[in-house]
Amino acid sequence: MIAFFAAEPEEAEALREALDAREALEAPFPLHQAPGVLVAETGVGKVAAASAVAYVLTRFAPKESFFLGVAGALDPSLRALDLLLAEKAVQWDVDLTPFGREPGETAFGMRFFPSDPGLLARAEVAASALGFPARRGVVATGDRFLADREEAGRLARLHGAQAVEMEGAAALMVAWRFRHPMALVRAVTDGAGEEAARDFQAFLQEASRRLGFLAQALLAY
Repeated sequence: MIAFFAAEPEEAEALREALDAREALEAPFPLHQAPGVLVAETGVGKVAAASAVAYVLTRFAPKESFFLGVAGALDPSLRALDLLLAEKAVQWDVDLTPFGREPGETAFGMRFFPSDPGLLARAEVAASALGFPARRGVVATGDRFLADREEAGRLARLHGAQAVEMEGAAALMVAWRFRHPMALVRAVTDGAGEEAARDFQAFLQEASRRLGFLAQALLAY
């Protein structure tokens, strides 16, 4: 069984439609299945994502999973609807530096949580087959929607990140603790600046639709 996770209702609905996952399951959040597939709508933010991932991994023990959703670009070369294949993700709002930790480093001693390399390679092949522009990079995750160009630049420099969002590093941390293969893929909706909220709304539907096509393709590889 393959599990697909998404935070926003629009993202999850696009995945459900693309994967024909219409059978609702009893869970603390919207959870649907099709033969061999689960689609979980986690809700927005790190706690929501982490708890949903932990629930699915514990209850269903899927073979592998993908966390798909949208993100704001920190790298100006990324355009709307481009895909960022996250090699790793960091929680940019974790700060234990008074204890000698690096910015974003957790109490586990890890700063960056990785995507599974094999799954990320599959996502790269699937994106290429669909003709979707895609590149690898680093994602910064925090419990705040970033709409400040100056702060976006600071995060890019501090963490070497190309995109920012609100769930990925938390999901990957849970997967790492469970020793579960997961890959994080984000579609760009905005530039994480002052126009981010407007651009997010403008591109959310199309970005979600693109991620639905990617999920379909991932089942073929």
